[in-house]
Amino acid sequence: MKSSVAITLIVVGALLVMLPPVSDYLYTAKVAEALSRPGVTSVDLDGKMGDLYRIGCILLGAFMIVPAIMGSIGSPDRKPDAAAPA
Repeated sequence: MKSSVAITLIVVGALLVMLPPVSDYLYTAKVAEALSRPGVTSVDLDGKMGDLYRIGCILLGAFMIVPAIMGSIGSPDRKPDAAAPA
């Protein structure tokens, strides 16, 4: 696998895996900010990430990272790709 493709898959996969925890952090920060205002006793914010979407992001990210790593390792007896004759 070309290194540029592998790097792209790993970076995008890592971003997808990190999306649910970052989303939870930002949601909690918004709730804490809203509750810190004077006179506010409860908060109802829409936009919390659904469980199916959360699992989908983690699985899709993992399924992007694993093949990129496995394709980059290659077999030890394989020679590097030579330049194709013109």
